[in-house]
Amino acid sequence: MYSALLMGAIGLNATAQQQLPNSGFEDGWAACKPWTSDGKTTEIGENPANWCISHVAGMYVFGKWNGSTSVGGKDTPGYNNSNYAVNIINSPNPVVSSQIVPGYITLGTTWSTAKGAAADNKDGGSFGGIEFTSRPTGIEFMYKRSRGTEKPDEKSTVVAYLWKGHKTQAAVPGNIGLMSTTAKDMVDRDRCVLDMDMNGYQGGKVTPSSDFEFIGYINTEITENTEEWKKFSANFTYDSDATPEYLNVIIAAGDYFGGASVVGKNNSLTIDDVRVFYNYSGYLNIKMEPLGLIAENQDATIQIVPTEDNKCTFTLPNFNLASLGLNLGDIVVNNVTISEKDGEKCYEGSVDGLKLQPEGAAEDEYIVANVSLSGTTNNMKIAVDWLSDPDDPTAKTPIEVTFTKEPVDDTSGITNITVDNSNAPVEFYNLQGIRVNGDNLTPGIYVRRQGSAVSKILVK
Repeated sequence: MYSALLMGAIGLNATAQQQLPNSGFEDGWAACKPWTSDGKTTEIGENPANWCISHVAGMYVFGKWNGSTSVGGKDTPGYNNSNYAVNIINSPNPVVSSQIVPGYITLGTTWSTAKGAAADNKDGGSFGGIEFTSRPTGIEFMYKRSRGTEKPDEKSTVVAYLWKGHKTQAAVPGNIGLMSTTAKDMVDRDRCVLDMDMNGYQGGKVTPSSDFEFIGYINTEITENTEEWKKFSANFTYDSDATPEYLNVIIAAGDYFGGASVVGKNNSLTIDDVRVFYNYSGYLNIKMEPLGLIAENQDATIQIVPTEDNKCTFTLPNFNLASLGLNLGDIVVNNVTISEKDGEKCYEGSVDGLKLQPEGAAEDEYIVANVSLSGTTNNMKIAVDWLSDPDDPTAKTPIEVTFTKEPVDDTSGITNITVDNSNAPVEFYNLQGIRVNGDNLTPGIYVRRQGSAVSKILVK
């Protein structure tokens, strides 16, 4: 399983919602020319646009390249029937098979160095990143994972970090040479930005610019092998309230910071739909006909995932009618339109025929609903029409959901039904919102109402 080791977020900017470029790897692939400090431009493997895979150019000897190594590409169809995913794999050098090149992908620039056939002074990683001025809650993506036979316990690594200004390391060798290597100053090397121990690693003094500030990071692992697509998610830890200028993301098939000795041959990771997301915490008030107000200022979180210009995916995770004991699962609305009014982002979208399966329900027992939403992350109306007959749009039970950033002090606009419970008749409703005969209930989940008291019951 994966463990999100570093969690939390502070100071979200509600109006800034950048997304990673080419997050689904569909926007074109091109031949990779691995960066080297001596300026060679050999081609090895491919990169998706805006990303860089850790292909290695090798050593230029006697007028030709030796030991060039490709560590993956677009060999696997993507998630949800998309054309491409990225497969990264720890791969042996074709000349010296004992040297295993680690497979990873980054928004920065990959590099590697070593001297001589024995690969002395090995080092490498990622430097730089992309311009990025938002403060996302976290990162998510879909993945598949497998291990080779040599080091099957090697973890996979997910690293992301935000910063402003620059850190420059002097005299970093960035090529593979027979007798010597060429050194260059390197700007925003991963270990330098992350303020990691540089003892035993290549390069000289690290100098920060006067405006350098480290802002937030993720450093976590994946250890679960899976042949089916599985979702990864982890949150940023923020150390500063400042607005970032840059972001780098590194996803590695193996233990990225573990060193050459832990790299396992043929350890592989396939990824797709690498996206940042933005969570907003608040409260729900929920009214359901004919039951009245069934949730007042219930804690909730909504999630916004930008997908393209002025579009996003909206999620209300774990939609929970707590007073009924019904957890209906995630409400997800794709292709939501984003506009701006008075400096605030506004959202509008809908989905028909959404299937919501209550926790504990049988596989074929679910709610079908039409959902529409409009508003901002501070105040949003979410209309859920619970359909008793999907073929008849008039046969529905409306659920009125209001999400607010602050608790609502006055809920007089949402009338609660108050009845003397002890004398009130008992009523039962099925998951289609239809009142049913309580003396003849078939197995399933029902809503029991007596006056203002509402609960869920399970009939076996």
